Amino acid sequence: MSNVLVVNSTSDETRVALIEHGIISEFHIERKRERGIVGNIYKGKSVRVLPGMQAAFVDISHERAGFLHASDVYNFEEDFAVYEDDSDRQLARGRGRQRTEIQDSLDSGQEILVQVAKEPMGTKGARLTSHISLPGRYVVFMPTVSHVGISKRIESDRDRRRLRKIVEAHRPEGTGFIVRTVSAGVSEEELVHDMKSLIALWGEVLEKHARVKAPYLLYEESDLIIRAVRDLVGVHLDAIVLDNVQDKERVEQFVEKYIPNFSGEIKLFTEPEPIFDAYGIESEIRSALHRRVDLKSGGSLVIDRAEALTAIDVNTGKFVGKTTSHEETILRTNLEAVDEVVYQLKLRNIGGIIIIDFIDMEEVKHRDRVYRALEEALKRDRATTNALAISEFGLVEMTRKRTRESIDQYLCESCPVCDGAGVVKSRESAAYDVIRQIQRVGRRYTEPNLQVEANPAVIEYLRGPEKKAVKELEDTFGKSIKFKSLQNWGMDQFKVSGIK
Repeated sequence: MSNVLVVNSTSDETRVALIEHGIISEFHIERKRERGIVGNIYKGKSVRVLPGMQAAFVDISHERAGFLHASDVYNFEEDFAVYEDDSDRQLARGRGRQRTEIQDSLDSGQEILVQVAKEPMGTKGARLTSHISLPGRYVVFMPTVSHVGISKRIESDRDRRRLRKIVEAHRPEGTGFIVRTVSAGVSEEELVHDMKSLIALWGEVLEKHARVKAPYLLYEESDLIIRAVRDLVGVHLDAIVLDNVQDKERVEQFVEKYIPNFSGEIKLFTEPEPIFDAYGIESEIRSALHRRVDLKSGGSLVIDRAEALTAIDVNTGKFVGKTTSHEETILRTNLEAVDEVVYQLKLRNIGGIIIIDFIDMEEVKHRDRVYRALEEALKRDRATTNALAISEFGLVEMTRKRTRESIDQYLCESCPVCDGAGVVKSRESAAYDVIRQIQRVGRRYTEPNLQVEANPAVIEYLRGPEKKAVKELEDTFGKSIKFKSLQNWGMDQFKVSGIK
Protein backbone atom coordinates (compact mmCIF):
# COMPACT_ATOMS: atom_id res chain seq x y z
CA MET A 1 0.00 0.00 0.00
CA SER A 2 1.10 3.59 -0.64
CA ASN A 3 2.73 5.89 1.91
CA VAL A 4 0.84 9.16 2.25
CA LEU A 5 1.09 12.31 4.36
CA VAL A 6 -2.50 13.49 4.95
CA VAL A 7 -3.15 17.07 6.05
CA ASN A 8 -6.52 18.31 7.33
CA SER A 9 -6.73 22.01 8.17
CA THR A 10 -9.40 24.50 9.19
CA SER A 11 -9.10 28.14 10.20
CA ASP A 12 -8.17 27.20 13.79
CA GLU A 13 -6.91 23.59 13.75
CA THR A 14 -4.41 21.57 11.73
CA ARG A 15 -4.10 17.78 11.85
CA VAL A 16 -1.42 15.71 10.13
CA ALA A 17 -1.24 11.93 9.82
CA LEU A 18 1.52 9.87 8.23
CA ILE A 19 0.24 6.62 6.73
CA GLU A 20 2.85 3.96 6.01
CA HIS A 21 1.77 0.70 4.37
CA GLY A 22 -1.84 1.47 5.22
CA ILE A 23 -1.16 2.07 8.95
CA ILE A 24 -1.04 5.42 10.76
CA SER A 25 2.54 5.68 11.98
CA GLU A 26 2.32 9.25 13.30
CA PHE A 27 -0.41 11.71 14.21
CA HIS A 28 0.04 15.38 15.10
CA ILE A 29 -2.40 18.15 15.93
CA GLU A 30 -1.97 21.89 16.39
CA ARG A 31 -4.45 24.66 17.19
CA LYS A 32 -3.66 28.28 16.46
CA ARG A 33 -4.73 29.39 19.93
CA GLU A 34 -2.59 26.62 21.47
CA ARG A 35 0.31 26.51 19.04
CA GLY A 36 3.23 24.51 20.37
CA ILE A 37 6.43 26.25 21.40
CA VAL A 38 8.95 23.38 21.22
CA GLY A 39 11.91 24.61 19.18
CA ASN A 40 11.24 28.30 19.86
CA ILE A 41 14.26 30.32 20.98
CA TYR A 42 13.84 33.08 23.56
CA LYS A 43 15.92 35.67 25.30
CA GLY A 44 14.67 34.88 28.80
CA LYS A 45 15.20 36.30 32.26
CA SER A 46 15.93 34.20 35.31
CA VAL A 47 13.28 34.84 37.95
CA ARG A 48 14.32 32.28 40.55
CA VAL A 49 17.48 30.20 41.07
CA LEU A 50 17.12 27.05 43.20
CA PRO A 51 20.54 25.65 44.26
CA GLY A 52 18.87 22.77 46.10
CA MET A 53 17.28 21.56 42.85
CA GLN A 54 20.19 22.72 40.67
CA ALA A 55 17.64 24.48 38.48
CA ALA A 56 16.17 27.87 37.69
CA PHE A 57 12.85 29.26 36.53
CA VAL A 58 13.12 31.52 33.50
CA ASP A 59 10.56 34.06 32.26
CA ILE A 60 9.99 33.57 28.53
CA SER A 61 6.83 35.74 28.36
CA HIS A 62 4.48 32.79 28.80
CA GLU A 63 1.90 32.17 31.51
CA ARG A 64 4.26 29.89 33.43
CA ALA A 65 8.00 30.33 33.75
CA GLY A 66 10.14 27.72 32.05
CA PHE A 67 12.30 25.18 33.94
CA LEU A 68 16.05 25.17 33.25
CA HIS A 69 18.29 22.52 34.83
CA ALA A 70 21.95 23.17 35.56
CA SER A 71 23.03 20.56 32.99
CA ASP A 72 21.28 22.60 30.28
CA VAL A 73 22.91 25.96 31.09
CA TYR A 74 25.38 27.44 28.64
CA ASN A 75 26.90 30.94 28.71
CA PHE A 76 26.63 32.49 25.26
CA GLU A 77 28.00 35.89 26.22
CA GLU A 78 31.36 34.31 27.13
CA ASP A 79 31.54 31.57 24.53
CA PHE A 80 30.19 33.18 21.33
CA ALA A 81 30.88 36.23 19.23
CA VAL A 82 29.25 37.15 15.93
CA TYR A 83 31.07 39.08 13.23
CA GLU A 84 30.82 39.76 9.51
CA ASP A 85 33.52 39.78 6.85
CA ASP A 86 33.43 40.39 3.14
CA SER A 87 32.07 36.96 2.31
CA ASP A 88 29.89 35.30 4.92
CA ARG A 89 28.57 35.84 8.42
CA GLN A 90 30.60 33.58 10.65
CA LEU A 91 30.46 32.41 14.22
CA ALA A 92 33.54 32.44 16.42
CA ARG A 93 33.57 30.30 19.49
CA GLY A 94 35.58 31.18 22.60
CA ARG A 95 36.98 28.97 25.30
CA GLY A 96 34.34 29.49 27.99
CA ARG A 97 34.87 27.63 31.22
CA GLN A 98 32.61 24.68 31.96
CA ARG A 99 30.20 25.18 34.84
CA THR A 100 28.24 22.73 36.85
CA GLU A 101 26.63 24.60 39.76
CA ILE A 102 23.48 26.52 38.85
CA GLN A 103 24.31 29.34 41.32
CA ASP A 104 27.69 29.81 39.61
CA SER A 105 26.15 29.87 36.14
CA LEU A 106 23.05 31.97 36.67
CA ASP A 107 21.88 34.81 38.91
CA SER A 108 18.33 35.92 39.60
CA GLY A 109 17.38 38.58 37.04
CA GLN A 110 20.08 37.52 34.58
CA GLU A 111 19.20 37.35 30.90
CA ILE A 112 19.86 34.05 29.13
CA LEU A 113 19.28 32.60 25.67
CA VAL A 114 17.17 29.43 25.86
CA GLN A 115 15.25 27.04 23.63
CA VAL A 116 12.09 25.11 24.52
CA ALA A 117 12.83 21.38 24.70
CA LYS A 118 9.44 20.21 26.04
CA GLU A 119 5.99 21.74 25.90
CA PRO A 120 4.30 22.95 29.10
CA MET A 121 2.30 20.00 30.46
CA GLY A 122 -0.47 20.27 33.02
CA THR A 123 0.72 22.61 35.76
CA LYS A 124 4.37 22.41 34.68
CA GLY A 125 6.07 25.09 32.62
CA ALA A 126 8.14 24.41 29.52
CA ARG A 127 11.44 22.53 29.86
CA LEU A 128 14.25 24.77 28.61
CA THR A 129 17.82 24.30 27.46
CA SER A 130 20.66 26.62 26.48
CA HIS A 131 22.09 24.00 24.13
CA ILE A 132 20.40 25.13 20.93
CA SER A 133 19.49 22.86 18.01
CA LEU A 134 18.21 24.20 14.69
CA PRO A 135 16.63 21.55 12.44
CA GLY A 136 16.98 21.74 8.72
CA ARG A 137 15.88 19.41 5.97
CA TYR A 138 19.02 17.25 5.97
CA VAL A 139 20.89 18.23 9.14
CA VAL A 140 20.36 19.57 12.65
CA PHE A 141 22.75 22.35 13.65
CA MET A 142 24.05 22.38 17.26
CA PRO A 143 26.13 25.54 17.79
CA THR A 144 27.13 24.69 21.38
CA VAL A 145 28.39 21.14 20.83
CA SER A 146 31.49 20.08 18.92
CA HIS A 147 30.18 16.84 17.48
CA VAL A 148 29.12 15.20 14.22
CA GLY A 149 26.49 12.49 14.39
CA ILE A 150 24.97 10.35 11.65
CA SER A 151 21.48 8.89 11.89
CA LYS A 152 21.58 5.21 12.81
CA ARG A 153 18.92 4.56 10.20
CA ILE A 154 21.43 5.31 7.42
CA GLU A 155 22.73 1.76 7.04
CA SER A 156 25.30 2.15 4.27
CA ASP A 157 28.77 2.50 5.80
CA ARG A 158 30.03 4.06 2.60
CA ASP A 159 27.32 6.74 2.63
CA ARG A 160 27.89 7.39 6.34
CA ARG A 161 31.60 8.02 5.72
CA ARG A 162 30.78 10.29 2.76
CA LEU A 163 28.28 12.36 4.75
CA ARG A 164 30.63 12.69 7.72
CA LYS A 165 33.44 13.89 5.47
CA ILE A 166 31.21 16.57 3.92
CA VAL A 167 29.98 17.86 7.27
CA GLU A 168 33.45 17.88 8.85
CA ALA A 169 34.77 19.92 5.93
CA HIS A 170 32.12 22.65 6.18
CA ARG A 171 31.16 22.98 9.84
CA PRO A 172 32.47 25.97 11.84
CA GLU A 173 35.06 24.99 14.44
CA GLY A 174 33.53 24.03 17.78
CA THR A 175 30.00 23.49 16.43
CA GLY A 176 28.12 20.31 15.70
CA PHE A 177 25.72 18.73 13.22
CA ILE A 178 23.49 15.68 13.22
CA VAL A 179 22.91 14.22 9.77
CA ARG A 180 19.27 13.15 9.40
CA THR A 181 17.98 9.94 7.84
CA VAL A 182 16.67 11.74 4.74
CA SER A 183 20.27 12.73 3.90
CA ALA A 184 21.03 9.25 2.60
CA GLY A 185 22.16 9.62 -1.00
CA VAL A 186 21.81 13.44 -1.22
CA SER A 187 24.43 15.45 -3.06
CA GLU A 188 27.16 17.47 -1.37
CA GLU A 189 25.67 20.66 -2.80
CA GLU A 190 22.28 20.04 -1.15
CA LEU A 191 23.84 19.12 2.18
CA VAL A 192 26.19 22.13 2.29
CA HIS A 193 23.34 24.48 1.30
CA ASP A 194 21.29 23.23 4.23
CA MET A 195 24.25 23.66 6.60
CA LYS A 196 24.95 27.23 5.48
CA SER A 197 21.28 28.18 5.79
CA LEU A 198 21.23 27.03 9.43
CA ILE A 199 24.54 28.74 10.24
CA ALA A 200 23.19 31.99 8.80
CA LEU A 201 19.94 31.57 10.77
CA TRP A 202 21.91 31.11 13.99
CA GLY A 203 23.85 34.28 13.22
CA GLU A 204 20.58 36.19 12.88
CA VAL A 205 19.36 34.81 16.21
CA LEU A 206 22.52 35.95 18.00
CA GLU A 207 22.39 39.39 16.39
CA LYS A 208 18.79 39.86 17.51
CA HIS A 209 19.71 38.52 20.96
CA ALA A 210 22.28 41.32 21.31
CA ARG A 211 19.72 44.04 20.44
CA VAL A 212 16.58 43.19 22.42
CA LYS A 213 15.61 42.98 26.11
CA ALA A 214 14.23 39.87 27.81
CA PRO A 215 11.77 38.26 27.68
CA TYR A 216 11.68 38.17 23.87
CA LEU A 217 10.95 35.57 21.18
CA LEU A 218 14.02 35.37 18.95
CA TYR A 219 13.04 32.47 16.68
CA GLU A 220 9.73 30.69 16.16
CA GLU A 221 9.58 27.13 14.88
CA SER A 222 7.61 26.57 11.67
CA ASP A 223 3.94 25.64 11.84
CA LEU A 224 2.83 22.00 11.91
CA ILE A 225 2.37 21.58 8.15
CA ILE A 226 5.86 22.79 7.22
CA ARG A 227 7.44 20.86 10.12
CA ALA A 228 5.69 17.69 9.01
CA VAL A 229 6.83 18.06 5.41
CA ARG A 230 10.37 18.87 6.55
CA ASP A 231 10.63 16.00 9.05
CA LEU A 232 8.38 13.26 7.66
CA VAL A 233 8.73 13.45 3.89
CA GLY A 234 11.20 10.76 2.84
CA VAL A 235 12.19 8.95 -0.32
CA HIS A 236 9.48 6.33 0.21
CA LEU A 237 6.59 8.82 0.45
CA ASP A 238 4.24 8.56 -2.52
CA ALA A 239 2.04 11.60 -1.95
CA ILE A 240 1.18 14.61 0.19
CA VAL A 241 -2.59 15.12 0.23
CA LEU A 242 -4.09 18.35 1.56
CA ASP A 243 -7.66 19.68 1.75
CA ASN A 244 -6.76 23.39 1.68
CA VAL A 245 -5.63 25.28 -1.45
CA GLN A 246 -3.45 27.80 0.41
CA ASP A 247 -1.69 25.04 2.35
CA LYS A 248 -1.06 23.12 -0.88
CA GLU A 249 0.59 26.18 -2.41
CA ARG A 250 2.78 26.70 0.67
CA VAL A 251 3.87 23.06 0.63
CA GLU A 252 4.66 23.22 -3.11
CA GLN A 253 6.87 26.27 -2.54
CA PHE A 254 8.65 24.63 0.41
CA VAL A 255 9.22 21.38 -1.48
CA GLU A 256 10.48 23.22 -4.57
CA LYS A 257 13.00 25.14 -2.46
CA TYR A 258 14.13 22.53 0.07
CA ILE A 259 13.19 19.10 -1.33
CA PRO A 260 13.66 19.42 -5.10
CA ASN A 261 14.29 15.67 -5.42
CA PHE A 262 10.85 14.76 -4.01
CA SER A 263 9.27 12.48 -6.60
CA GLY A 264 5.83 12.04 -5.04
CA GLU A 265 2.63 13.90 -5.80
CA ILE A 266 1.27 16.95 -3.98
CA LYS A 267 -2.49 16.65 -4.35
CA LEU A 268 -5.54 18.65 -3.35
CA PHE A 269 -8.34 16.55 -1.85
CA THR A 270 -11.63 17.72 -3.36
CA GLU A 271 -14.10 14.98 -2.43
CA PRO A 272 -17.18 15.94 -0.35
CA GLU A 273 -16.24 13.38 2.29
CA PRO A 274 -13.91 14.72 5.03
CA ILE A 275 -10.32 13.81 4.22
CA PHE A 276 -9.64 11.99 7.51
CA ASP A 277 -12.78 9.90 7.02
CA ALA A 278 -11.73 8.98 3.49
CA TYR A 279 -8.37 7.66 4.71
CA GLY A 280 -9.82 5.91 7.79
CA ILE A 281 -7.91 8.17 10.17
CA GLU A 282 -10.88 9.57 12.11
CA SER A 283 -11.93 6.17 13.42
CA GLU A 284 -8.35 5.44 14.54
CA ILE A 285 -8.23 8.70 16.48
CA ARG A 286 -11.50 7.85 18.23
CA SER A 287 -10.20 4.41 19.17
CA ALA A 288 -7.01 6.01 20.56
CA LEU A 289 -9.12 7.63 23.26
CA HIS A 290 -10.44 4.28 24.50
CA ARG A 291 -8.90 2.48 27.46
CA ARG A 292 -9.24 -0.96 25.85
CA VAL A 293 -7.71 -1.99 22.52
CA ASP A 294 -8.83 -5.30 20.97
CA LEU A 295 -6.31 -7.54 19.24
CA LYS A 296 -7.22 -9.48 16.10
CA SER A 297 -6.73 -12.81 17.85
CA GLY A 298 -9.31 -11.99 20.52
CA GLY A 299 -6.85 -10.75 23.13
CA SER A 300 -6.71 -7.14 24.27
CA LEU A 301 -4.63 -4.32 25.69
CA VAL A 302 -5.78 -2.18 28.61
CA ILE A 303 -4.01 1.18 28.77
CA ASP A 304 -4.13 3.21 31.98
CA ARG A 305 -2.35 6.53 32.39
CA ALA A 306 -1.29 7.57 35.89
CA GLU A 307 0.44 10.74 37.08
CA ALA A 308 3.99 9.40 36.73
CA LEU A 309 3.66 6.47 34.33
CA THR A 310 1.52 4.58 31.85
CA ALA A 311 0.60 0.94 32.47
CA ILE A 312 -0.28 -1.38 29.58
CA ASP A 313 -1.80 -4.76 30.45
CA VAL A 314 -1.89 -7.60 27.90
CA ASN A 315 -4.79 -10.07 28.20
CA THR A 316 -5.58 -13.25 26.26
CA GLY A 317 -9.30 -12.49 26.29
CA LYS A 318 -11.18 -14.86 24.00
CA PHE A 319 -8.02 -16.22 22.38
CA VAL A 320 -7.51 -19.86 23.43
CA GLY A 321 -5.34 -20.95 20.51
CA LYS A 322 -5.68 -23.86 18.10
CA THR A 323 -2.88 -25.95 19.62
CA THR A 324 -2.86 -27.89 22.85
CA SER A 325 0.06 -25.89 24.26
CA HIS A 326 -1.02 -23.17 26.64
CA GLU A 327 2.48 -21.67 26.54
CA GLU A 328 2.34 -21.34 22.74
CA THR A 329 -0.99 -19.54 23.01
CA ILE A 330 0.51 -17.06 25.48
CA LEU A 331 3.56 -16.52 23.24
CA ARG A 332 1.43 -15.80 20.18
CA THR A 333 -0.71 -13.31 22.11
CA ASN A 334 2.34 -11.49 23.49
CA LEU A 335 3.99 -11.30 20.05
CA GLU A 336 0.81 -9.85 18.56
CA ALA A 337 0.60 -7.41 21.46
CA VAL A 338 4.14 -6.12 20.81
CA ASP A 339 3.27 -4.51 17.46
CA GLU A 340 0.02 -3.07 18.81
CA VAL A 341 1.73 -1.64 21.89
CA VAL A 342 4.34 0.19 19.82
CA TYR A 343 1.64 1.39 17.42
CA GLN A 344 -0.44 2.76 20.30
CA LEU A 345 2.58 4.47 21.86
CA LYS A 346 3.17 6.38 18.63
CA LEU A 347 -0.48 7.05 17.82
CA ARG A 348 -1.29 8.29 21.33
CA ASN A 349 2.13 9.94 21.78
CA ILE A 350 2.59 8.28 25.15
CA GLY A 351 5.85 9.31 26.83
CA GLY A 352 7.67 9.07 30.13
CA ILE A 353 7.83 5.82 32.12
CA ILE A 354 5.86 2.93 30.60
CA ILE A 355 5.21 -0.46 32.21
CA ILE A 356 4.07 -3.27 29.89
CA ASP A 357 2.56 -6.27 31.66
CA PHE A 358 2.84 -9.15 29.22
CA ILE A 359 1.11 -12.45 30.00
CA ASP A 360 3.42 -14.56 32.19
CA MET A 361 5.71 -16.82 30.17
CA GLU A 362 7.38 -19.73 31.94
CA GLU A 363 10.05 -20.40 29.30
CA VAL A 364 13.03 -18.03 29.19
CA LYS A 365 13.37 -18.45 25.40
CA HIS A 366 9.82 -17.17 24.95
CA ARG A 367 10.53 -14.10 27.08
CA ASP A 368 13.67 -13.44 25.03
CA ARG A 369 11.74 -13.79 21.78
CA VAL A 370 9.09 -11.30 22.86
CA TYR A 371 11.73 -8.84 24.06
CA ARG A 372 13.63 -9.05 20.76
CA ALA A 373 10.38 -8.43 18.90
CA LEU A 374 9.77 -5.37 21.08
CA GLU A 375 13.27 -4.03 20.42
CA GLU A 376 12.79 -4.50 16.68
CA ALA A 377 9.40 -2.76 16.72
CA LEU A 378 10.75 0.19 18.72
CA LYS A 379 13.39 0.80 16.04
CA ARG A 380 10.56 2.06 13.82
CA ASP A 381 9.66 4.73 16.40
CA ARG A 382 11.24 8.14 15.77
CA ALA A 383 11.03 8.98 19.49
CA THR A 384 13.95 7.96 21.71
CA THR A 385 13.10 4.80 23.65
CA ASN A 386 14.87 2.58 26.16
CA ALA A 387 13.45 -0.80 27.24
CA LEU A 388 14.76 -3.19 29.88
CA ALA A 389 14.57 -6.96 29.49
CA ILE A 390 11.36 -8.79 30.45
CA SER A 391 11.32 -9.76 34.11
CA GLU A 392 10.25 -13.15 35.46
CA PHE A 393 6.83 -11.63 36.09
CA GLY A 394 6.43 -10.67 32.43
CA LEU A 395 6.99 -6.94 33.03
CA VAL A 396 8.88 -4.58 30.74
CA GLU A 397 10.03 -1.24 32.10
CA MET A 398 10.72 1.31 29.37
CA THR A 399 10.92 5.02 28.73
CA ARG A 400 9.87 7.02 25.69
CA LYS A 401 10.91 10.60 25.14
CA ARG A 402 8.02 13.00 25.66
CA THR A 403 8.12 16.46 24.11
CA ARG A 404 4.41 17.25 23.99
CA GLU A 405 1.15 16.16 25.55
CA SER A 406 -0.39 12.82 24.66
CA ILE A 407 -3.42 12.68 22.38
CA ASP A 408 -5.90 12.20 25.24
CA GLN A 409 -4.41 15.13 27.16
CA TYR A 410 -4.72 17.31 24.05
CA LEU A 411 -8.20 16.24 22.92
CA CYS A 412 -9.86 15.60 26.29
CA GLU A 413 -10.39 17.26 29.64
CA SER A 414 -11.02 15.84 33.11
CA CYS A 415 -14.52 14.53 33.70
CA PRO A 416 -16.49 17.17 35.67
CA VAL A 417 -18.25 14.42 37.65
CA CYS A 418 -15.29 12.31 38.82
CA ASP A 419 -12.63 15.04 38.35
CA GLY A 420 -10.52 12.69 36.29
CA ALA A 421 -10.48 9.86 38.81
CA GLY A 422 -12.36 7.52 36.46
CA VAL A 423 -14.71 6.31 39.19
CA VAL A 424 -17.68 7.74 41.11
CA LYS A 425 -19.42 6.58 44.26
CA SER A 426 -22.13 3.98 43.80
CA ARG A 427 -25.68 5.09 44.47
CA GLU A 428 -25.74 2.78 47.51
CA SER A 429 -22.66 4.43 49.06
CA ALA A 430 -24.02 7.90 48.30
CA ALA A 431 -27.39 7.00 49.87
CA TYR A 432 -25.69 5.86 53.08
CA ASP A 433 -23.75 9.16 53.15
CA VAL A 434 -27.10 10.98 53.02
CA ILE A 435 -28.49 8.88 55.88
CA ARG A 436 -25.43 9.58 58.05
CA GLN A 437 -25.67 13.31 57.30
CA ILE A 438 -29.33 13.35 58.37
CA GLN A 439 -28.30 11.65 61.62
CA ARG A 440 -25.70 14.37 62.22
CA VAL A 441 -27.80 17.46 61.50
CA GLY A 442 -31.40 16.32 61.98
CA ARG A 443 -31.80 17.97 65.39
CA ARG A 444 -30.25 21.29 64.34
CA TYR A 445 -33.23 22.38 62.28
CA THR A 446 -36.36 23.80 63.91
CA GLU A 447 -38.39 23.49 60.70
CA PRO A 448 -40.98 20.67 60.62
CA ASN A 449 -39.47 19.08 57.51
CA LEU A 450 -36.07 18.08 56.16
CA GLN A 451 -35.22 18.30 52.46
CA VAL A 452 -32.68 16.09 50.72
CA GLU A 453 -31.35 17.35 47.38
CA ALA A 454 -29.39 14.73 45.44
CA ASN A 455 -28.89 12.86 42.19
CA PRO A 456 -32.10 11.08 41.00
CA ALA A 457 -30.45 7.63 41.30
CA VAL A 458 -29.58 8.28 44.94
CA ILE A 459 -33.08 9.47 45.76
CA GLU A 460 -34.56 6.46 44.00
CA TYR A 461 -32.44 4.19 46.24
CA LEU A 462 -33.51 6.07 49.38
CA ARG A 463 -37.16 5.76 48.41
CA GLY A 464 -36.77 2.07 47.52
CA PRO A 465 -34.33 -0.28 49.32
CA GLU A 466 -33.68 2.24 52.11
CA LYS A 467 -37.29 3.27 52.58
CA LYS A 468 -37.36 1.67 56.05
CA ALA A 469 -34.22 3.55 57.16
CA VAL A 470 -35.74 6.85 56.01
CA LYS A 471 -38.95 6.13 57.98
CA GLU A 472 -36.91 5.43 61.12
CA LEU A 473 -35.16 8.79 60.72
CA GLU A 474 -38.51 10.56 60.39
CA ASP A 475 -39.70 8.89 63.60
CA THR A 476 -36.46 9.70 65.43
CA PHE A 477 -36.51 13.42 64.64
CA GLY A 478 -40.28 13.87 64.35
CA LYS A 479 -39.86 15.44 60.93
CA SER A 480 -41.01 14.56 57.44
CA ILE A 481 -38.19 13.99 54.92
CA LYS A 482 -38.79 15.42 51.44
CA PHE A 483 -36.72 14.67 48.33
CA LYS A 484 -35.66 16.89 45.42
CA SER A 485 -33.96 15.36 42.36
CA LEU A 486 -31.24 17.36 40.60
CA GLN A 487 -30.26 15.85 37.25
CA ASN A 488 -26.97 17.73 36.90
CA TRP A 489 -25.61 16.74 40.31
CA GLY A 490 -22.94 14.07 40.64
CA MET A 491 -23.52 10.83 42.51
CA ASP A 492 -21.69 12.05 45.63
CA GLN A 493 -23.29 15.52 45.69
CA PHE A 494 -26.13 16.10 48.14
CA LYS A 495 -27.54 18.68 50.53
CA VAL A 496 -29.70 18.28 53.66
CA SER A 497 -31.61 21.36 54.86
CA GLY A 498 -34.68 22.33 56.89
CA ILE A 499 -37.86 23.55 55.14
CA LYS A 500 -41.27 24.74 56.29
